[in-house]
Amino acid sequence: MPIRDYIAEFLRTHGDLELDTIPAGATLNDLELDSLTVLSLIVLVEKEYGLEVPEREVVAARTFADLMGLVGVTPAH
Repeated sequence: MPIRDYIAEFLRTHGDLELDTIPAGATLNDLELDSLTVLSLIVLVEKEYGLEVPEREVVAARTFADLMGLVGVTPAH
């Protein structure tokens, strides 16, 4: 499964969000994604795809686009 689809499924399941409708400039707060959910997503992506994302970069991500950029996914908007 492509990483984009994996993230889309996670967001549907854990945040009732549709990946393709999220504006790139939306903040994580706008999307009501708390830090535990964000870290869970990153850890699962790291395990599934063999990526390493520095925790400090995850914590520093302020927008949805920032977060997706860390795992190499470009938001639709």
